[in-house]
Amino acid sequence: MCSLEHCSRLLLALCPNITSSGIQFATAQLPLLELMDCGMTICDLSSPYPTCDESGDFELQTTFKNKLHLIYQKLIIKHNRLKKLSLWGCSGLDALYLNCPELVDLNLNSCKNLHPERVLLQCPSLESVHASGCHNLLIEAIQSQVSNNFAAMENQFPNKRLADGSKRVRVPQFMSQQPCDEDKKRRRIASRPCNVLVD
Repeated sequence: MCSLEHCSRLLLALCPNITSSGIQFATAQLPLLELMDCGMTICDLSSPYPTCDESGDFELQTTFKNKLHLIYQKLIIKHNRLKKLSLWGCSGLDALYLNCPELVDLNLNSCKNLHPERVLLQCPSLESVHASGCHNLLIEAIQSQVSNNFAAMENQFPNKRLADGSKRVRVPQFMSQQPCDEDKKRRRIASRPCNVLVD
């Protein structure tokens, strides 16, 4: 039997009765979680939504009377180990707050109801954000946040005054007295700015 506290992957894509509260609860209960796919779980009931018919083909349907979702939900995730989060097609999300220091890949494709002012990404290791099918204002807000995260990490390198005290200069990596692990982390983050992918 599998113990939940050892679970590192949670695949909920296309599960129709998952709410943002359920996702938040699951992440809190799974400390070793590294990958979570919640695609099409939190959907706007008024949006076309692909489902399987009897032949196995996908068709568009516009109403789902059996769904128990609220139309718009917010999702708050704070997790220290999560590396990949997929929320593709979660059109029922209008707010997203992430504090995931190890997150490298975020899929927000077709999250068309996310409000730019209600998205906060505190994910300094983020390398890719997929935002195809999102509104331009949301894409711009994401780009601004990830570029600010990158600039903030770059600015954490130590500065020292010149010998004559005239100005402060950034200390080269090899001269810094920071612990070795910290240097590696900074180099890794500084060398990879986050890409926002819209195609």
